[in-house]
Amino acid sequence: YQHGGLDYPLVLNISTTVDLSINLSAGWNWISFNVAPEDASLDVLLSELSESASFIASQSSGIATNYGEWGWAGSLEALDVTQMYRLDMASAATLTITGMPVDVATTPINLSAGWNWISYLPQGILAVNDALATVTGTLNDQIKNPNGSAVYYGEEYGWVGSLGSMSPGEGFMLNVAV
Repeated sequence: YQHGGLDYPLVLNISTTVDLSINLSAGWNWISFNVAPEDASLDVLLSELSESASFIASQSSGIATNYGEWGWAGSLEALDVTQMYRLDMASAATLTITGMPVDVATTPINLSAGWNWISYLPQGILAVNDALATVTGTLNDQIKNPNGSAVYYGEEYGWVGSLGSMSPGEGFMLNVAV
């Protein structure tokens, strides 16, 4: 824009929401989300699945059962972007979550020794070695999802296995020595 005859660059800080669509199959699905919704309660986030979703479990925040028109009930009341969830579906469906993209740099995922149910926070698909670049791997650490797995073979080789990449919407189990 111009002011007093001088040109000034127009700086806009635009923040916009994005939609994450997760294709769910009948049976167990390992899911996570990389967007921060306004309301992360189960009744709101999973409402579009209606009765096709029957049960959800987390590693550390509890479980919940879907009672149809009465909603979700259990110790798990809201979802966290840093966690992976196991969602049991009676039939296939698509879950769409709308929210602000998660800032990966300011959203650490705390790991403890043993298996950790972790989410995937980047907005795009990354090779496993790139996605886990900030994890201090120890020989024989493992990562898996229902589609594949990889083992950490040290700095020289990195993560090796049938799990070649990580994608938004997927959930993972990461076994580390820490």
